[in-house]
Amino acid sequence: DTGTSKRPRDARLIHLVLANMGVHAYTERVPLQLLDFAYRYTNGILSDAVSYEGPQANVGKKAAPKDDEGVSLNALRTAIHARAQQQFSSVLPKEFMTEVASERNRVALPRVEREWGLRLPPERYCFTGVGW
Repeated sequence: DTGTSKRPRDARLIHLVLANMGVHAYTERVPLQLLDFAYRYTNGILSDAVSYEGPQANVGKKAAPKDDEGVSLNALRTAIHARAQQQFSSVLPKEFMTEVASERNRVALPRVEREWGLRLPPERYCFTGVGW
């Protein structure tokens, strides 16, 4: 890509990353989905960082313009760490899950009684059969 196409720069970068990783066959929606994920993730991180920043961040500074709202590096790192701990949690080990499943399956399910549940009339009076 020479950069002269009408695709946004971020979309071109996603295409280049996919090509660099050896992924050449994908639908056109894949880069859009990756861009959407990146936007939502970045937006969430920045909004968390703003909430971690708090009102004390501007104490001691000269009066800054109201449009100049910055986020400190410490608040940004805190937001990234908190999101990584919450969102990308590791999976429990397979051995542990197997042990829990075998313990749970040790107790047999009760047998289903013959007269259990809703009783239907004979087949000729039901509309559950084939209509032809």
